[in-house]
Amino acid sequence: MGADYFLSKRTDVYLSAGWQQASGTDSTGKEVVAALWPISASSNDHQIVTAVSLWHRF
Repeated sequence: MGADYFLSKRTDVYLSAGWQQASGTDSTGKEVVAALWPISASSNDHQIVTAVSLWHRF
């Protein structure tokens, strides 16, 4: 999910969020863990990641 809000003609704020729920086993037979890029894998089967950016164009 993401949202982009323009503060002015050249400046905006961007918000992004993601959620993952993993289930099953991996190729080695172990329980899977959630892994969303760009952060490291979770220690359990679910993970949430968020990012906020302020962009200004010159």
